[in-house]
Formats: sequence, structure tokens, C-alpha cells
Amino acid sequence: MWFLNQETGCTWEVTDQELVLRLQASGHYEQVEEPQPDETKQEAALTKAQTVKNMKRTEKTQVKEEQEPVHE
Repeated sequence: MWFLNQETGCTWEVTDQELVLRLQASGHYEQVEEPQPDETKQEAALTKAQTVKNMKRTEKTQVKEEQEPVHE
């Protein structure tokens, strides 16, 4: 069975029956259909794009910090 964590947006395959029962009772998880491979690739591409964006932002911050004169 597949479950969607409504807080994080992550989808998980759960095979343990006891865990399935706990997730069904929880308000944070929703049982969903098995994700299609295309959806998984799309999510991975979005995650990669966000990671690259964050890396670029970090690089800009580092360059800016290096360019600022140090006041002693």
C-alpha cells in the first residue's frame, strides 16, 4: 500500500500490516494509488531543480561575503 505524508508531500510504500493500520488511523497520512514512474521522475526533477536553486543561492551568499571588506 502507498501512503502520502500530507505534511511533507512524500509518498511511501508500506508493506508492514501493523504500520498500515497505524498510518490509516493517523490524520497525517492518506492512502494513495501506486505512483506512476513518470510522476516519480517529475518529482525527482523538481527536487533536483530546487537543490540547484538552493546551491546557487548559497554560492551567491559566499561570493558576497568574500567581497565585503573586513573592518578591523
